[in-house]
Amino acid sequence: MEEIIGIIDIGSNSMRLLLAELCDDKSFRILNELKEYVRLGHGLDENEILSKDKMNFALLTLKTYKKICSAFNVGKITVVATEAVRRAKNQKQFLDLIKAELQLDITVLSGEEEAYYDYFSTINSMDIGDGLIMDIGGASCELILVKNRKLVHCVSLPFGAITLTDHFKLTDCLDKNTEQELKQYISNYFDALDWLKDAKGMNLIGIGGSIRNLSKIHKKRLNYPLNLIHNYQISGDDVISIYDEIKSKNSIQRKKIKGLSSDRADIIVGSSAAISVLIEYCSINNVVISRNGIREGLLFSHICKNNKPLDSALDFSLYSILKNQNSNLSHAEHIHFLLSRLYKEFKNHINTCYKLDNIIKTSALLHDIGVNITYYFHNKHSFYMILNSQINGLTHRELVMSAFIAASHRDDNIENFNEYAEIISKEDMETIKKLGILLRIAENLDKSMTGLVKNLIVTLDETTAIIKTISEDTPTIEIKEAMAAASDFKKAFGMKLYIV
Repeated sequence: MEEIIGIIDIGSNSMRLLLAELCDDKSFRILNELKEYVRLGHGLDENEILSKDKMNFALLTLKTYKKICSAFNVGKITVVATEAVRRAKNQKQFLDLIKAELQLDITVLSGEEEAYYDYFSTINSMDIGDGLIMDIGGASCELILVKNRKLVHCVSLPFGAITLTDHFKLTDCLDKNTEQELKQYISNYFDALDWLKDAKGMNLIGIGGSIRNLSKIHKKRLNYPLNLIHNYQISGDDVISIYDEIKSKNSIQRKKIKGLSSDRADIIVGSSAAISVLIEYCSINNVVISRNGIREGLLFSHICKNNKPLDSALDFSLYSILKNQNSNLSHAEHIHFLLSRLYKEFKNHINTCYKLDNIIKTSALLHDIGVNITYYFHNKHSFYMILNSQINGLTHRELVMSAFIAASHRDDNIENFNEYAEIISKEDMETIKKLGILLRIAENLDKSMTGLVKNLIVTLDETTAIIKTISEDTPTIEIKEAMAAASDFKKAFGMKLYIV
């Protein structure tokens, strides 16, 4: 049985709606996302009273979101609010207004709850063990220290993109005195966190529109080939370099910076300063961007029993895709088994310093998903579907390599490697070619999709590779089809191939 849920996050800068379809097996698919810049944080006056105009704008937005939920036959709508509503002294008036007009109950999250959902969205969508998570929103900044995949410390600090902009008047170019005051103000909060010293040298996982915008600017600079932000990596030095560029311009000039959203140009200086201060404070070398946040954390709380994190973000993501694409699961798993067996035997002939397990798993399990477009040239469809399926738990390098290998399961005539030279190296290309040939052999050894070939025994010497098939019946067709790769195999591995 399937259930459609709606999750609305009332932030200090924007209000967002997430629609997702949940299945009994706990797989899900995102149906729609919407965002409106309501900027409730700007509606707080010096007495921390939400303005009537901002409350009415929020009401109008929620009314629209509720209509969209009705159109999607949403069974349950979860609405949460964060710092702006949390601080508002007329909070009850706002909650009562929404309840009376729309019959929606809003849960005002504490700072710790907000940090927890940031953690839960991250741990279930990224392959991380240790790291420092930073979510800088419009009026608050959450910091979460993760060790061995567990939340160790968290805090919600009372500053964000909007509040810093208003407090330090940051819409114009940033002068040295104001910058010094701004950085000291932020550092004072960090100084109060004894546990922050434990994050020295860790990866920083960045959540929120401000840090996503910095990465988009970086991607534009590189002419980055992937239209993906989740798991995008940028050095701490490059983040600071972008901040230095932004701070030297006024809000009108910032709108001309490629990659920077015009809706965020007036509030980006304060938040990027906070990110830069944290990078320097914790000696952070690498920043990893997450597109997920509170909404996805709430989504995973619907999926994970007793809020226990997923064992593997990658496995959950891959099997959700296979389910949503109505793929032949037993065939996909058998190809993964056969490719893993072949890789184990030929591992010494594939020169790389990287672990390839995630790449092998992804390319094998998803090699056939392009069939849903059309069987003809489905390997090419698999290529771009893998690149654009929002697979969690993979680096961009692993994602691109997986897509190329999957596309190679029928022939070598695949996409141009040079387009992705920013992501994969020449060494990676050699690995792709060799694993692509092994995948082609594995795929053809299950040509009937019945699992006829149960296992493989490989014998190697300097000039010859013999693959012996283990099966109850002689797999004549499978062997013939697999042997079609013999010529390409010899070019790649320098050995004659025999399959018996």
